[in-house]
Amino acid sequence: MKRILIGACAAALVTASVALAGGSRATRGGSALGVHKGVIHACWETTGGAATIGDVKLSHCQGHFKKISWNIKGPKGAKGAKGAQGPTGAQGPPGQQGPPGQQGPPGKPAPVLQRLSGDFSQTNASVATSLDGVQFGPYSDGGAWGGSVRYDGADGLTLSQITQLSYNVMYSAADAAPLGEAYLRIFLNNDTDDVIFDATKCATVTPDKNVFTTFEVVGSDSVRYDDDACTGGDQTWADVVAAHGSEVISGIYVTTGFTGGTDLTALLRSLSVNGHAFTFGSA
Repeated sequence: MKRILIGACAAALVTASVALAGGSRATRGGSALGVHKGVIHACWETTGGAATIGDVKLSHCQGHFKKISWNIKGPKGAKGAKGAQGPTGAQGPPGQQGPPGQQGPPGKPAPVLQRLSGDFSQTNASVATSLDGVQFGPYSDGGAWGGSVRYDGADGLTLSQITQLSYNVMYSAADAAPLGEAYLRIFLNNDTDDVIFDATKCATVTPDKNVFTTFEVVGSDSVRYDDDACTGGDQTWADVVAAHGSEVISGIYVTTGFTGGTDLTALLRSLSVNGHAFTFGSA
């Protein structure tokens, strides 16, 4: 093993290196030994005894030493090639559920409509607003007379774009005719076709009288397409949408009458379309 000889101990090495880095005296050939601008200048023993030949010294070079130098830091190598992307790691376990967020501010109350205006209208004078809601009738003969509330806020949508549709209504009649309950009709294709929701299921069910009931149209099994006479029977909402979902809406009507019932009346309290709720009469 070759030796670097700079003094009697490690402390002498530090002292000599610092001194030479600041400019040591010249030795053979007039070049200063030590460290200069990132280059180490030293002497290498070329002749002598077997125990010292090949030694490197940073000071006190004799005539049989040869001057050598080398950089402290070698040149920067070329950037290596990009390695291949490793396989995707396994998905980690799901994290813990975070704490519940703060409760948001209360939503705005549904608008209360004292008059049928804007997207709403009535089909005749037998339909009028009151503090309790929209009043239908009275109709002495509910089979011959009736009226409707019309909503045009969904016009231009397709049937499949109706994701929520409901209404809250109460009816009264002097007889037990089941057809007195208010029904909802969605007109399509410029009023040439329609989907009808019938809570009586073609007069096979008699809804409760004199009590407010909310009827959910979307998802029900009490709808028919172009079948006012009940010749084809009830269908599910999903089946009707599957067959006619691309047809365009031209009006939504809630109607009482033109079906049956003596001294028939009804009171429409609210209508909700795609989550937009409208309340009629007082709050």
